[in-house]
Amino acid sequence: MLKKVLFIFLILIAGNLFSQNKRTEKADATFETGEYYKALEQYLKIYEKKDLEKETKAYITYQIAECYRLINNFKKAESKYKAAISRGYENPLVLLHYGQILKINQKYDLSIEVFEKYLKLVPKDKEARNALESTKLCAKWFSHPTRHEINIVKEIDTKEGEFAPAFANKDYTKLYFTSTAKIDQFTKFNNVSGQYFTSILETDFTKLEKWSEPEPISDTVNSPFDDGTCTLTDNFNTMYFTRCNVVAGVKLGCSIYKATRKPGEEWDKVEQVPLVADSISIGHPSITEDGLTLYFTAEIPHRGQGGKDIWKVERKSTSDDWGKPENLGPEINTPGNEVYPYIRKNGDLYFSSDYHPGLGGLDIFKAHYDQAGHKWEISNMRFPINSSQDDFGIIFEGDKETGFFSSNRKKTEIYHDGTLVQSIRGKGKDDIYYFNLPPLTFSLKGRVLDNATGEPMKDVKIKVYGSDGTEVFLKTNENGDYNYKLKAETDYIYVVSKKGFLVDKRKISTKDLNYSKVFTDSVLMAEITKPVEIPNIYYDSGKWILKDESKKALEKLVQLLNSNPNITIELSSHTDMVGDEVSNQILSQKRAQSVVDYLISKGIAKDRLTAKGYGESQPKVITKRMAKTCPFKEGTVLDADFINSLDNDELKDKANQLNRRTEFKVLAIDYIPDF
Repeated sequence: MLKKVLFIFLILIAGNLFSQNKRTEKADATFETGEYYKALEQYLKIYEKKDLEKETKAYITYQIAECYRLINNFKKAESKYKAAISRGYENPLVLLHYGQILKINQKYDLSIEVFEKYLKLVPKDKEARNALESTKLCAKWFSHPTRHEINIVKEIDTKEGEFAPAFANKDYTKLYFTSTAKIDQFTKFNNVSGQYFTSILETDFTKLEKWSEPEPISDTVNSPFDDGTCTLTDNFNTMYFTRCNVVAGVKLGCSIYKATRKPGEEWDKVEQVPLVADSISIGHPSITEDGLTLYFTAEIPHRGQGGKDIWKVERKSTSDDWGKPENLGPEINTPGNEVYPYIRKNGDLYFSSDYHPGLGGLDIFKAHYDQAGHKWEISNMRFPINSSQDDFGIIFEGDKETGFFSSNRKKTEIYHDGTLVQSIRGKGKDDIYYFNLPPLTFSLKGRVLDNATGEPMKDVKIKVYGSDGTEVFLKTNENGDYNYKLKAETDYIYVVSKKGFLVDKRKISTKDLNYSKVFTDSVLMAEITKPVEIPNIYYDSGKWILKDESKKALEKLVQLLNSNPNITIELSSHTDMVGDEVSNQILSQKRAQSVVDYLISKGIAKDRLTAKGYGESQPKVITKRMAKTCPFKEGTVLDADFINSLDNDELKDKANQLNRRTEFKVLAIDYIPDF
């Protein structure tokens, strides 16, 4: 939807192409020539007049919104589209563009509502239908980022626009890029974008591992008007770039030019490359490593898919002329705009589109050609390479998964598992970002603690089994810690054991994870000879029916029994000392039996389980581990005498709460399962 001002060429005006009336005739004519910044100033001046008719004011409001959209001021565009709608502007396009801007501004729920309203009026609009469906996916995409790491290039980026980077040497230490900065007193102002005309600048990566102060390249390349979006041949002595000429204030369109030089010298020869008719605007060149195929963007009437398309031309040798332009077809090109192609050494094509399902504005896509199926496979680069705004102009350092791309986003926040891991702010209108794809790394680490004391346990055996055939034996160190490096796309089972303690078995998996992760797991080991409290077992007062949260807590006991198939246990329930002793005894027996019944329903053999209700006869004794988190000292017995001696009702309630518990203890370790 949003076209970068430079080299998206003469944009067809969506909406009313004719003057609303004599009042707007001049502003409308300026708008139709693509001078959106100048047109905006004219519309704003007219808008201040007090005698405007209602329809005229609604129309001007819409045109102001259009200007803001086309110069990438999305915040003001949103408010003006909303105002145009409230003023009764009748063209349905106001809803389409308002929905697109809301999506860019990450107001997804409202954007969906607006797209649905538009589709009721224009139900056959495929672009709007596509935008609606992709907007529904945006929240999910942002919450599941890829493992790409990105960072703004501080030495290059300014408050102006920097975009469309290109490597200018084999070491990837020289970078060309396009800039809207005022490079000298002769730099002219562009009424299309409201910025200065663009130039190609260069920067070098220094020994201090910083990029040098950018400087303009040769004056033979940079003209008084727009120059940029370049690509260099493998020997870096031939460069193709885009130039957009303006004569007497009229934008004539853009063409691809070629600059050449002798090795180690300045660019000294520039000539236009005749690829299409002079009346057609083209740009965004990208040349293959062998120099025999040139990709570019153009809108060739009656030959494309609609909007800007990606084309290619070929030649048999570097001394031959280019052949006829070939459209890359409907798998890549759409009724929307496909721009900024980049061809990698491995043959994968990268481009930006405002039509393929994306996060908003222009998104970067990867196209891999399937030789067997003779078709392109298209995939969105997703967040954080893509954002809700315009992302384009990606390049790679050869075969490495590192490089640069351009974006006009204002802020990037990356979360993994709900935790903010990176926050980046943009510096200007367009910025250049560095990215890399670190290798996937996974590990398992944790600490083993004694369930009763809470103390770390050393020399605990941990056996790790992987679905890839891995079988590793570990031991905890002096601090009870363990650590193990995991492999990608693998299921793991690890068994924690020590003589005199119950075995614990756990499962984890690295399958389908697209970012690195450390699995942390603290294991509490239960000594066979001591009773173990089962946490989070709750009942309503005076009842014995298990609550849903209690059933979830018992799943761990099911796993423990399955991991220790030779043990039988007693399930005991204990009450507080409120009420009469007989009632508490009956209630506790029913509660213990409800736990046993649940375990049997989960496949645990009945003869491994004994239900026992103790009522209030066995008050809780505070363990060393409990003393760390409760107000009572280790060894304290929470019997009636102790509780009655407390002069604080809150402490009495706490003591009664600790007495209400469900425990298990091992009765035998020689049970033989009936397989």
